[in-house]
Amino acid sequence: MNPLDQLKDIHIPSQISTWPPAYGWWLVAFFILLVVIVLITAWIKHRQYNAARRHALNELVSITSSQADWPIRMNTLLKRICMHYLPNEQHANLHSKRWQAYLCEQLPSSKQGTFNAAFSALQTQLYRPATADSTQFSAIQAQVSVWIKHAKLKNVSESSSTGAAHV
Repeated sequence: MNPLDQLKDIHIPSQISTWPPAYGWWLVAFFILLVVIVLITAWIKHRQYNAARRHALNELVSITSSQADWPIRMNTLLKRICMHYLPNEQHANLHSKRWQAYLCEQLPSSKQGTFNAAFSALQTQLYRPATADSTQFSAIQAQVSVWIKHAKLKNVSESSSTGAAHV
């Protein structure tokens, strides 16, 4: 008789279950869920914050060169955006060179030159007694669009505000 015949077959252990996962995987899932919630919340706040810009861009597209008051409408649109994002009215009474300087301060330095030239043309159109000249309309509209998209609306120093601060 062979002693190996008395051996029993190999006993295979039961399959290891993947559920429930270990505590470390629960922590990883919790942190991933937390990061997703924070990112979604930040994205929603960003969309809400920029809703006025999107609305202004839609309104800018509706302004055409055939309208006699297009310079006034563009300037008013820029004022409304500033009033929305900076409601302390420090810029509400700015006009002409101070208004232009304020708007240029809000742009990155790479975009200030072309905006400054286009806004100077807009300023001259604002104060014409006759109907506005529409030859520069598309360039002005493009630069107003650039300003709406890229302006970093921050508070300017008191030196650039008008005399209303002393009252």
